[in-house]
Amino acid sequence: MKNKKNLKTSFKALTVALVVVFFASHASAQEILTPFGVATGKAPTRSSAAEARFLPFFDDFSHNGLYPDSTKWTDFNVLVNDGFPLCPPNRNGATLDVLDANGKVYSYAISNAFVAEYLTSVRIRLDSIMEPEPRALTPADSVYLSFWYQPQGNGNPPEAQDSLVLQFGTTTERQEFLFLDYQNYSIADIFAEMQVDTLFPGDTIWASVGCQPGLFTLVTDTLTPATQGSIAVPCDSVFTTVADTTWYHIWSVPGQTLEAFMAENDGQYFKQVMIPIRDLRFFRDDFYFRFYNYASIVNSSLPANRSNEDNWNIDFVYLNINRSVTDTDYPMLAFSGQRPSFFNRYQAIPYRQYRVNPNMAIREKMEIDIANLDGVDHEAHYYYTVQQNGGHQHYTRRLDPVVIHPYRESGYLNCPDEYGESPACPYVGELFALDLWADSISYQISHYIYDSTANPPLVDSLVYRMGMYNYYAYDDGIPELGFGVRPAGGKFAVRFDPIDYDTIQGVQLLFNRTLNDANDKYFDIVVWKDENGKPGEELYRMQNQRPHWQEQPYRFTYYKFDKTVTSASAFYIGLEQRDDALINIGFDASIDNMQYNYINTNGSWQQSSKRGSLMIRPVVGASYYIGVEENGPSTGSGAFMIYPNPVRNTLHIDGNVEGSRMSIYDIMGRNVLEAEGQNKLSVDGLSNGLYFIRIVTAEGQVINQKFLIEK
Repeated sequence: MKNKKNLKTSFKALTVALVVVFFASHASAQEILTPFGVATGKAPTRSSAAEARFLPFFDDFSHNGLYPDSTKWTDFNVLVNDGFPLCPPNRNGATLDVLDANGKVYSYAISNAFVAEYLTSVRIRLDSIMEPEPRALTPADSVYLSFWYQPQGNGNPPEAQDSLVLQFGTTTERQEFLFLDYQNYSIADIFAEMQVDTLFPGDTIWASVGCQPGLFTLVTDTLTPATQGSIAVPCDSVFTTVADTTWYHIWSVPGQTLEAFMAENDGQYFKQVMIPIRDLRFFRDDFYFRFYNYASIVNSSLPANRSNEDNWNIDFVYLNINRSVTDTDYPMLAFSGQRPSFFNRYQAIPYRQYRVNPNMAIREKMEIDIANLDGVDHEAHYYYTVQQNGGHQHYTRRLDPVVIHPYRESGYLNCPDEYGESPACPYVGELFALDLWADSISYQISHYIYDSTANPPLVDSLVYRMGMYNYYAYDDGIPELGFGVRPAGGKFAVRFDPIDYDTIQGVQLLFNRTLNDANDKYFDIVVWKDENGKPGEELYRMQNQRPHWQEQPYRFTYYKFDKTVTSASAFYIGLEQRDDALINIGFDASIDNMQYNYINTNGSWQQSSKRGSLMIRPVVGASYYIGVEENGPSTGSGAFMIYPNPVRNTLHIDGNVEGSRMSIYDIMGRNVLEAEGQNKLSVDGLSNGLYFIRIVTAEGQVINQKFLIEK
């Protein structure tokens, strides 16, 4: 008997109560926020038979990838991000919603509660531990699974019929018949073996020596030694190993708004859950646990609203021995929330505009969320560094140590007062460098906090890239909701205030994915002059546009204008909807710029009532090049960052280039430069223009990026 190893999981049937959802009909004129679908790009390929892990199991989702760590989780539909979680214990969380790994609404999504997506652990050894010495595990070892959770966050609240569920699973392997393996024999060989002169219909031909006994085939025609051809005779039964996982309901909580959740949770944004594992059935070498969410999308009478919904955020998943119900602290100092911006008002500004008045562009001090997740006070040291990419500016700002109280008692570290400074509100140490010949500039920002007296020392870092290119942005690049207005003919716009005269070349827009792309409707892109603090005279109109969606994560679509629009003062840029259906443009709910958002649904402009930032980014300047995405995620060992971009003389490649092959192509597809394993490439010999760099890593992964040469 042959055996082919294969892992197949059969889930127990889940009974879903059918709950009718009634959605309020819309008024004749209004602005509407809907949950936003993040396009998360192509998901990584995962092995279903991941290697088993020994305790402890811990994940705080603080890595930079979009998807859960494949060494800890077997699913990749859940999004890891720092936008949806609101005030999490530390940076990032895992968000369960109604989107697949590519940011599309699940095709089976309905308005009744349905199972949307899973976050399933790899196989865990609960039968034994290996350190400090191998031994068996029992309930006496006091094994606990803990995690923090939050409904809604910056996204959409799950309704009462929705829920977040935790299950434990155990797996039993069995053999399942797959197919019969046949061998072909010539008819001449069969007669020689059987020593007969004729075979008649119904005669039996048995499997030969070496095959599984008892297998045979029946003759269907009269055969003689002169008959040509062959006969297929069964030789062996092929089985596959099937892993049947039985899942047990352990914990669940119904959906609710964040406001109601916090009212029940003493004002806390996240709640920690402690689950003891005492049942002997789970102390085995094939233990699993998984989270999943019941979700429901809005009624089909509003198809353009059927987008991402019912968000749950999970953080700090910890499974280990020797714990108790009071074991709720972690010896950690942690950066939390979103990375701090150096810019005043905007998240990104054109470098040319910065050079005109740096003092106006840069804020006085930053805001950082820092938590002490331990149960005792820690004296923390903090500093940050600013390093210009491809340039000479570098500085460090170091602060005096401060005492940080436990997060569960005091929350995040506070600023001392309006004029004081602490790690929660450090001053910006210097203005950024001025280069009159450059169109862009970028920096690596690194924040560090530590307590070296702790044993072991407590250290955390927050590292990111920040640049000034040729566009404005109020948003941080992560859309939690979607925005639109009604009725048809409704308009919305965002105000921008250039410091100096500039040209508007186009606009970057990010749209939500809805079920069956129901928001694929026509709209016009419009630029208006300022008139007493509101949109006034129309400067430009780009008619009959439609939403476009990118396959890569967090990517905007560039709509290039067919003529240059000039402005020396405030201007507004936005959309006029041609259809009554919601256009569902991206809306960053984590950064409030409501005062710069305007709507017009009845013939007059008024300020928006929705807190957040519309994901509309005007592109300015002489170049058509769009700046590097600052909020693009790291995708693991195959990720590379190239800078500066545009480049004049030397192109830098930040990443593991060992064993890689690099090729540069011009816009016509001609190979103009080859290199191997270099972090710097001289482009002195190349002319101005758009180029593409192709990097093939040592593992065979292919990365393509574009860059501009401007001398």
